[in-house]
Order: sequence, then C-alpha cells, then structure tokens
Amino acid sequence: PKKVVGSNNLGGIKNGILYGTASSMDGMIERIKEEIGEAKVVATGGLASTVIPHCKNDIILDDELLLKGLMIIYNKNI
Repeated sequence: PKKVVGSNNLGGIKNGILYGTASSMDGMIERIKEEIGEAKVVATGGLASTVIPHCKNDIILDDELLLKGLMIIYNKNI
C-alpha cells in the first residue's frame, strides 16, 4: 500500500498489519540502539522483504542467513 490510511476495511487491515509491523521493528531497533549503541540490523525469513521497505531504519535483508550459519557449523564439524 502507498498510504498508511486505507480506503476501505480490507485496505485498512492490510495497511495496519504492514505498517504496524514496520513500526514495531523500528521501535525495537531504536530501543536496542539506546541500550547498546549503533548496530547492524539483519532481517531474514518469511515476509521480511515485504516489510523492510516500509521501515525507517537501515535493515540488511539476508534470506539465507540461517542456512549460511548451519553451513559454517557443518564445515567446522567435518
């Protein structure tokens, strides 16, 4: 959606889910930065690629982060 406010019930629900999730992510990122300072933020999985463009923070998208980590563990154990 291009607007935060939907033009009908379904649009309002969709916008609320998308922008609500993006706002929640931004809020958590800001709180974490207050505690630990600057940090790189990486999103992975499911609908991350749909939500990230609507976030105000810089977020790195890596859909294969889990698989990369598992490969590193595997390679260390062979």
